[in-house]
Amino acid sequence: MSDATLAEWLLPLSLATDAGAALPPGTASRTALLGLRVAERWNVNVDRGEVYFGALLRHLGCTSTAASETRIMGDEHELRSSLALSDAASPASMFKAARRGFGAGKPLRERARRVARFLAFAPREVPRIFSDRCDVAVHLAARLGLPPGVQRILDEAYERYDGKGAPAGKKGEELCPAARILAAAELVAMCSQLPGGLSIARDILVHRKGTQFDPDVVSLFTTHWSELLAQFDGDVRAMLLEREPTITVSVHLGDEDAFATAFADFVDLKSPFTVGHSRMVSVLAEDAARELGLPESDRKRLATAGLLHDLGRVSISNAIWDKPGPLTDGERDAMRAHASFTERILQASKPWKNLALLAASDHERVDGSGYPRMSPAPNAGLPARILAAADVLAALVAPRPHRAALGIEDAARVLREEAGRGRLDRAAVDAVLASQGFRSKERPRLPAGMSERELVVLRLLARGLTDKEIASELRISHRTVHHHNQSLFQKIGVSTRGAAALFAVEHGLL
Repeated sequence: MSDATLAEWLLPLSLATDAGAALPPGTASRTALLGLRVAERWNVNVDRGEVYFGALLRHLGCTSTAASETRIMGDEHELRSSLALSDAASPASMFKAARRGFGAGKPLRERARRVARFLAFAPREVPRIFSDRCDVAVHLAARLGLPPGVQRILDEAYERYDGKGAPAGKKGEELCPAARILAAAELVAMCSQLPGGLSIARDILVHRKGTQFDPDVVSLFTTHWSELLAQFDGDVRAMLLEREPTITVSVHLGDEDAFATAFADFVDLKSPFTVGHSRMVSVLAEDAARELGLPESDRKRLATAGLLHDLGRVSISNAIWDKPGPLTDGERDAMRAHASFTERILQASKPWKNLALLAASDHERVDGSGYPRMSPAPNAGLPARILAAADVLAALVAPRPHRAALGIEDAARVLREEAGRGRLDRAAVDAVLASQGFRSKERPRLPAGMSERELVVLRLLARGLTDKEIASELRISHRTVHHHNQSLFQKIGVSTRGAAALFAVEHGLL
């Protein structure tokens, strides 16, 4: 059982949300420090724990809309980084940011097409995107045991002081004080890592005083600017851990499974092709280890590594992950970098530092043809070889952008061929297949009174299909799909597609 504090459990997740939201590394940590410093100087009662943990997880829902943003706009990382400093209530500011950032390095016609598409879709889609993110963030925060005050901050992450934000259009003192602090703190934290960024941040704060930002918070920043930004060149992580407030959480801090499973679902929501993937890898790896007679400690390590192995996926755009055609050499290199990012995130984590190498070894191969190290050495241990085989099987039996899902027999044949070529370990492959590859599964008992038809709709929805695509797939009317969605959402108690997908994962319905 780990003796880690709540912050030590959540810091790797904050690093992942920085990458997923296309923010500079460490933005969440810097936001938390700044938020605490501002709260201490404001004559308003602000809960320090809510500020601290609300800052670390402010973009916890960012993966839930990555696929839809990419489908509409072309590249969610490009979209997010381009608009990071723009004024979302100003069409002129948004257009300027889009024109400057969209399609960098691409032909002028392609850049113009992306900007035009964004301007056409943004008024309708942006509020829905923010609503989805907030819904999923609040749900995951509740699973992590965080109190209602922190959940409220996540629900207000994209609101504005002037009421022109989303999802609820709250304004002024309708917003909790911590959310008002963090809106400004994140801007400064983000800009603090850019050349000349602090000057830009200060100008934006002053210019948007009373619109995007609370005037009192802006005044605190401008009055105490030097004090607030002191020591930002030091070890931000160490300073952050030193200042961790105590809050009451409903999840036991020794419950590694609760944290690892929440991390897995956060990552897997990034693409409709990976929903539930990490949970499946975890189960396959643990069952194979049991089949081979490995000790309980190894089985536990494999189960946790399976849940954490894809953390680095958030650092890569869905323009690559969800691309239906072949990847270019540059895209393939970028994709392969996700394994190294997984290792870096876990290396910085006290609870999971000893799992970093194992979790990042799922793409290594026995013959040295894998990545990121392209060496058989990191994959020499049997646990790592089991994880690699489990990951391949889980991927093969699920659809991918470039192919349909394989049946278990075809997937088993591919695994055995890989073992025959010396890429996967023969014993690991046999154990993964023997443990459950060919066992028939009983249909899960449907929760919340949903019908079989609603289950079919939920599965298609979780895979990212639009209502129109679901109607075409099932050969029913768009109106009927809408009716199924309304009934389904009411039964399972959600209001957004992202939360519905998360429900499907949590209840084993995929």
